[in-house]
Amino acid sequence: MKDVKVGDTHNYALIGHSADGKTSLGEAILHASGATSTLGSVTEGTSVLNHLPEEKERHTTITSSLYSYDHAGKHLTMVDTPGDSNFAADGQVALQRLDGAVLLVSAVDGAKVGTDRMFRFCRERDVPAVAFINGLDRERADFQSALSSLEDMEAKPVALTLPIGEENDLSGVVDLVTGKAYTADGETDVPSDLADTVASAREQFVENVAECDDTLLEKYLEEGELSADDLQQALLHGARSGQILPVLCGSALRGIGVPPLLRAIEELLPSAADRGAPFMTAEGEEIAPDPDAPFAAQVIKTAIDRYAGTLSIFRVMSGRIKADTPILNATRDEKERLGKLFVMQGGEHAEVPEAGPGDIVAVAKLKHVHTGDALTSEKGGVAVAPIDIPQGVISYAIQAKSKGDEDKVFSSLGRLVEEDPTLQLGRDPATGEYLLTGRGELHVRMTVQKLQRMFGVDVDLHTPKVPYRETIRKKAEHIEGKLKKQSGGKGMFGVCYLTIEPLPRGSGIEFSDEIVGGAIPRNLIPAVEKGIREASEAGPLAGYPVVDIKARCIDGKHHSVDSNEMAFKLAGSFGFKAAIEAASPTLLEPVMNVHVSVPDQYVGDVMGDLSSRRGRVGSGEAKGSSQLIEAQVPMSELLEYASALTSITGGQGEFQMEFSHYDEAPSHVREKVVSEAKANQSEES
Repeated sequence: MKDVKVGDTHNYALIGHSADGKTSLGEAILHASGATSTLGSVTEGTSVLNHLPEEKERHTTITSSLYSYDHAGKHLTMVDTPGDSNFAADGQVALQRLDGAVLLVSAVDGAKVGTDRMFRFCRERDVPAVAFINGLDRERADFQSALSSLEDMEAKPVALTLPIGEENDLSGVVDLVTGKAYTADGETDVPSDLADTVASAREQFVENVAECDDTLLEKYLEEGELSADDLQQALLHGARSGQILPVLCGSALRGIGVPPLLRAIEELLPSAADRGAPFMTAEGEEIAPDPDAPFAAQVIKTAIDRYAGTLSIFRVMSGRIKADTPILNATRDEKERLGKLFVMQGGEHAEVPEAGPGDIVAVAKLKHVHTGDALTSEKGGVAVAPIDIPQGVISYAIQAKSKGDEDKVFSSLGRLVEEDPTLQLGRDPATGEYLLTGRGELHVRMTVQKLQRMFGVDVDLHTPKVPYRETIRKKAEHIEGKLKKQSGGKGMFGVCYLTIEPLPRGSGIEFSDEIVGGAIPRNLIPAVEKGIREASEAGPLAGYPVVDIKARCIDGKHHSVDSNEMAFKLAGSFGFKAAIEAASPTLLEPVMNVHVSVPDQYVGDVMGDLSSRRGRVGSGEAKGSSQLIEAQVPMSELLEYASALTSITGGQGEFQMEFSHYDEAPSHVREKVVSEAKANQSEES
């Protein structure tokens, strides 16, 4: 890193759908490049990328894993990202600050919703990609079918390698760029029985690549061939501009097809210098990858290490940085001092003396630094524009199993939220519950499992309460609120007359003082309002807050000796409760805006399910090979929607939701909520 030029510094992600072999391919790349001496295995628990206990137990990736290595004079950092929709956002955060990606495609099933999701994410952020069709040694593997499936994602796939054999007979690949074959034994000549197939495929390859450059296309049409230099130039331009998607193939588990992929990563995916200045400051100015410029970096991940504590992993955009250097966290305007610098190698890390543009390094124990924060030189530095961090979509109420563990639970959860910014922990002021919000049910439950493993605390999860509200449907006039207590000595006396009426949704509680003639002394009228507002905290139906009402205090009576603030506060409370009872009280339920993304074949089932949940479904919108469905659905019908959507779509659907408005609940919902509230009151009493 100290001696590696910016043009030889590469960082890229392995992306795609869950279980298509990203981690296995990562292990094969590391082994083929000499970074690891033995080939790690996900199923055998020897993977250096899946190093967390939860990952070893489930044989799946749940958090992005970084591995920095050197090969052929270049310094590369590979980021193995999760494919499961519960955890995919973790990879999306890092991908925004990487320079390239390898898109995994199943040779059996072709491109799936996760493949499309991550490819679209790359396109939207101008991250160049190459694809690798994996698992060609499996039963029912079909190279051509998998290649064609990429066209459905609005990509233009161009094959750079062809398989030699199929399924169990897969023995290697032919590289159409070099004209060589690669088997498990190394480089060799193309088998004679494939000569015609390879010649036809190469002709198609050259034609597709030539179309990326008008001048070269004209030359190709005139001469029928392109020089190796012309071909490489057009291939580079097409890959990095996104005009074509170069596609390689093989088997990660058997290491077949990895050497050509290594070359494609190093030659076709851009280096930190090749991309020019793709990153912007918060003010919209470009940040050039200049090692002599002031230091600028951004934190792309936070990790809790069992030895080093909290690690902040950042990508350097410009300048150089050494250990034990003072810096500024420009996002939070906090000064920090960097300790030792490390490069990540799965669950391990190696110390390095310094880092420059394109390098991804980690530093321990920065006090006020979180994922997405911009780090700069104290003088002359620039702040990188913010990273988009996806928000959670499903919440669970959480509480400590042991009453004495509350503080430990929430401080420990706070550390996990620091590590994973797609988690949110907060208290619902409407219900008083603490809510843990994540990207899916599995995301939340894995967080709880991690909480127990790392901090030794147990919690209970349960479906959160729905924050219902109560209101009225009609006007109630001249309702008396009275307190009269005179049993010898100084008494309590206060009378107020209230008129209440409905207000538009979202109006809250309004109070109007309409007293004339001193019926209630001016200094006691605020006590009436206070009593009304306190009474509005629990409605008569099920004890939920009362909203959207205007209360007018129109008359009253007082006693020169026995009237005081407490008397009129209680009178206001009594009068408000009586007025609500007379004004046809009803229940309001929260309604959510829901955005569901599903493959085309599931659109009808998902729309039908949303309708069965009392949803108002809007029209679908095509988004790649998926459809975006928008609907408004009551919150009570969505508490377990993540599991239902997974069941309907086989895990290929995703959704987001946010609060829209309150609406009157239908009678059967109101009756159920009221009866449950009365049952709970009986149990408590």
